[in-house]
Amino acid sequence: MEIVKATKSHAIELSALLKGLDTEEYSFSKVEKITPLIEEGNYYIAIDEGKIVGAIGLLIVEESCEIDALITSKKGVGKALIDFTVELCKNEHVKKLWCWSLKRYNAIGFYDKMGFKEQFLLEKHWCGEDCYIFGRVIE
Repeated sequence: MEIVKATKSHAIELSALLKGLDTEEYSFSKVEKITPLIEEGNYYIAIDEGKIVGAIGLLIVEESCEIDALITSKKGVGKALIDFTVELCKNEHVKKLWCWSLKRYNAIGFYDKMGFKEQFLLEKHWCGEDCYIFGRVIE
């Protein structure tokens, strides 16, 4: 498996994978939404046997990196994407990695395993849904 920066040629396959994050209220997977993020260099994809098996969207602002989206279709890929992101953050002198996740995604255990120590539940935060905020200091 390798992790590479996504290109526009990946947009359709990436969109299909991101459908797993879509809700009744919002689409994370629309090609027109992800294409600008790809063009800005904000999406990284995990490729295994010629297929995209995971993706992570990152937004770095000063010393903070937000995970805009994280999805996988294969066990172990999420950890590999987080490990990749931590190394990227270290190289860019980013001190904080964080994300928000809808409560329905049930991601608490994953982020705990990945070393995220901060956790806050924001009720009715996004499109009327409860969201968790997870944070990890990069050392």
